Amino acid sequence: MNTPFDAALRLRQREMDAMRVSIAVQVNQLMVIEETRENVDRSVRRETEIAASNWGSSAHAFMARMRAQRERLVRERATVNARLTALREQATEAYGALRAIEGAAARFREEADRAAATAEQNRADDFSAARYSRAQDMIRRARLTTDRDAV
Repeated sequence: MNTPFDAALRLRQREMDAMRVSIAVQVNQLMVIEETRENVDRSVRRETEIAASNWGSSAHAFMARMRAQRERLVRERATVNARLTALREQATEAYGALRAIEGAAARFREEADRAAATAEQNRADDFSAARYSRAQDMIRRARLTTDRDAV
């Protein structure tokens, strides 16, 4: 059964789907940042081992570049975490609105079903009352006829 809430319900469901996709993108971005950070850490360890074994090579420029990359990754992670938190809050609000609309649609359907059942019961009651009334009329007529014949 269609309700006046169906359009809003579809809209909220699409909104929730879009939020799920956005959250998945942000989570994926966090995973990429974390993987990049791990790669940087491995590179730093490897370069540190090479520099320790070879006194002639300098790792200062490399270390400065890796430090800058780590700092950039930390900033990116903080930015992505903030976006992810905001998206999750929006998703929570959208989910609440979706549930509220679903509840309103369910109540509308229940009320429509109840109204249809009441109308059906009223028709059955009217039919029964009319049948009873006809039966009472036939009994009265039969008594009147019987009373006239007895006189």
